[in-house]
Amino acid sequence: MGAAVFGGLMSALLGTALHGHIGYVGDAALPVGAAAALLLAGAVSVWCGLWARNIVAAALCGGTAYVVVAALSSSSETLILTGTSGGPALPIAVAGNLWLFGLALVSVLGVALCAVVLRRSASAAGTRD
Repeated sequence: MGAAVFGGLMSALLGTALHGHIGYVGDAALPVGAAAALLLAGAVSVWCGLWARNIVAAALCGGTAYVVVAALSSSSETLILTGTSGGPALPIAVAGNLWLFGLALVSVLGVALCAVVLRRSASAAGTRD
């Protein structure tokens, strides 16, 4: 379970550093950093769960990542642009919201994916016996 906590901590820190990268196609801003950060966090969560062969490890990894990101976002030292008003949302604010709220969804999806894979693995092992 220590590896799951470490994985969650690392994916939160690396994802937070990565999520602000914005790609542009013409005038359209794409939150490619947030998408990559979510992919990273989801992959680490699934890896932890499958490595431990336990969905609790996946949940612990995702939960740790979310708690760390939530704690970082609540600090007065961080740049949070979610409260801007008037006009279209800034691309960096969209990326921040995607990272913060998408992490909860990715964590749940990682646990669900681990559950499916581990159930199939257990049923396949049962038919071989």
